[in-house]
Amino acid sequence: MAGPADIYQRSLTAHLPPKAFDALQRSSVLIAGLGGGSNIAELLVRKGIGRLLIADLDRYEPHNVRQRGSAVSTWGRPKTDVMRERILDINPHADVVSVPEGITLDNVDDLVARSDYLVDMIDFHGLAEKVALHRSARSAGKVVLTAPSIINGAILYVFQPGGITFEEFFEYEAGLSMAVLGPRFLKRLIPRYAREAPEELYLAAARGERTIPLDAVGVDQAAVLVAGALENLILGREDRVVMAPRGIQVDVSDPAYMGRIVDFTNDFERRK
Repeated sequence: MAGPADIYQRSLTAHLPPKAFDALQRSSVLIAGLGGGSNIAELLVRKGIGRLLIADLDRYEPHNVRQRGSAVSTWGRPKTDVMRERILDINPHADVVSVPEGITLDNVDDLVARSDYLVDMIDFHGLAEKVALHRSARSAGKVVLTAPSIINGAILYVFQPGGITFEEFFEYEAGLSMAVLGPRFLKRLIPRYAREAPEELYLAAARGERTIPLDAVGVDQAAVLVAGALENLILGREDRVVMAPRGIQVDVSDPAYMGRIVDFTNDFERRK
């Protein structure tokens, strides 16, 4: 059987020093949510990340077409089972931990403790678990990356344990309804709406009146943003990582927005 160096020779070891490649191989990343997280998981294993914890309680269905693990042959199967098989089919040496119950209030601290970096792709109907993941990460001194997709693009936010919190950034308050929280989240998640998916479509989705506009191209852009930032973090290149309250937005369907920095710093400085 080919070893890791053989698998990654052309894509990684040809341009990364051995110590850098080893750092990727030794890293442990928790992917919380295998919607867009399935695309991230596959890209990370192809990027050389050696250990993945994958958490999701759902099964693949036909409407998951934009997600890497979704195919006719996988419909009805647990996402964690499918993605574990897929990851090991790419790199049989990978260490893959399946968490079929998903992120829960009971297991979040243990999963955070077992991971070096955390990727938050939990759906917003799991808001309590989402907040718990960020709070646990801060307590453990670990970074959380989140990258929602927006039609043909995505936006990446990276939360440092000593920086602005998830709750502060999104103006989250426990007990408020999604009718109140939805617009607060949207103004950070979508600083620019594509013409083909205007704000009203997202507001309707936040109210539970329709599904969120999504596209496979955008989900892949989210994976690219996360993988690039994670490599920089793992290899000690923090100066290349844009941290919240700043983020990176891409929209590959519009040349004017192929990549830009969004900056909400002033919003929070005014409140001090």
